[in-house]
Amino acid sequence: MSAQTLHIERRQLVWRKTKSTFFGSITFSTILISLALLVALIVYILINARPLMAMRAASRAGLVLSTMVIQWDAKNLPYVIITDFIPESAAARAGISEFDAIIHIGPESVYRSAQVWEAIARLPSDALPIGWISGDPSKIFGDLLPQMDPQTGALRVVIDYLPEESLGFQAGLRPGDIVTHIEDIPVTGARQAWEALIVAAQRRAQPGPLTVQIERDGELFTIALPAEQTAQIPIQRSWWRAIWDFLTSYDSNSPEKAGLASAIVGSLYLVGLTALFTLPLGVGAAIYLEEYARRNWLTELIQLLIANLAGVPSVIYGIIGLEILARALKMDRVLITGSLTMTLLILPMVIIAAREALRTIPDSIRHAAYAVGATRWQVVRSHVLPYALPGILTGLIISLSRAMGEAALLILLGAFQYLTFLPTLGSYFTVVPIQIFTWIGEAKDGFANIAAAAIIVLLTILLAMNALAIFLRMKFQRRW
Repeated sequence: MSAQTLHIERRQLVWRKTKSTFFGSITFSTILISLALLVALIVYILINARPLMAMRAASRAGLVLSTMVIQWDAKNLPYVIITDFIPESAAARAGISEFDAIIHIGPESVYRSAQVWEAIARLPSDALPIGWISGDPSKIFGDLLPQMDPQTGALRVVIDYLPEESLGFQAGLRPGDIVTHIEDIPVTGARQAWEALIVAAQRRAQPGPLTVQIERDGELFTIALPAEQTAQIPIQRSWWRAIWDFLTSYDSNSPEKAGLASAIVGSLYLVGLTALFTLPLGVGAAIYLEEYARRNWLTELIQLLIANLAGVPSVIYGIIGLEILARALKMDRVLITGSLTMTLLILPMVIIAAREALRTIPDSIRHAAYAVGATRWQVVRSHVLPYALPGILTGLIISLSRAMGEAALLILLGAFQYLTFLPTLGSYFTVVPIQIFTWIGEAKDGFANIAAAAIIVLLTILLAMNALAIFLRMKFQRRW
């Protein structure tokens, strides 16, 4: 061999090693970046789901909140109110009622519901110091009547009726008083007087009486009005209780009370029915194509169609299910319709996985069975299927994992986005991915946090299904 030939071979070897190193580095870097992004995504989801415990604790204490807005000086000033009164709760026992405005948590002014949940999460004890203003202005000012000043023509607010048990009467206000200012805010209307209390109280560093300027018999007076009431609300914080409540509660308009019970039951029904329909059809089709069908142009065409169907977008299957099953066959948009449509989606994948599992069985096993007089069905039933079972189960469970995370198909079928009962086979339904989609689209504080918690639940279910696939594969795997 000449020196030139050796030189060329050496250069080719170096080039092959260089290419191998280059592509290996790219592959390793891609995997590393993907894992880093996955970890970052999971951490982000966990951070967003962290307020769940505080939200559930607030709900049990009777603090079901909503962020509202006051139009003030051409600005939107947010404030927090109680949206759902829960009798016998800690908040109810403290005197808090529906539509009361939460002003302070300890020394901090409250502008959004998330601030209350954050304060609960970092409480050093199990008592929440809270300050609130009654959502019923009559409990403070009685009945306010707007009047026109006969001299100046300006609008003024007069106390028309004031019950003795009201906060205003106890502070010194009387019927006939003209309310001119709350702190330094001019009062120009009955509703605006209550809003002025909210704005003035939020400006204070801590709860305390507000100064109200009134006109009585032509003279000006300043009265200290204790409009903001305070109390220590007992809070029970428990992650286990929060998770259990979240998994066993129905959906709600309040994120503190919303849960996944309907969605989880709907998902389990959907996956169970889909597996029931898919397993015999998919395995039967795979057995026919691998063990019985002749190799000709028809079987080749069927195999090609199955491979292409596995790549069809789920939206197409949703349209087919909507038009044929729900409308043409009058099956309505119920759980059984969704499971049949989902069967159409994953059936090609199950057939492909089952065929691959059957192909891995050596022909020597079949020939040995034939040699002792077994029929073709006996060979398939007693020798081929037991060896192929791990691969078939793995393919089925992985396909069902896709069905578990599918949303677009079911949205087209009309799966409900708000369900407050457990679905049955003939009822309307929802599933976890659709529930997540619905909550993410809500603008109200807290829904993004419970959507993150629902994502963690969905990921846990998917990981459990994949772990089950690995376990079954290892348990039933046979050597030959």
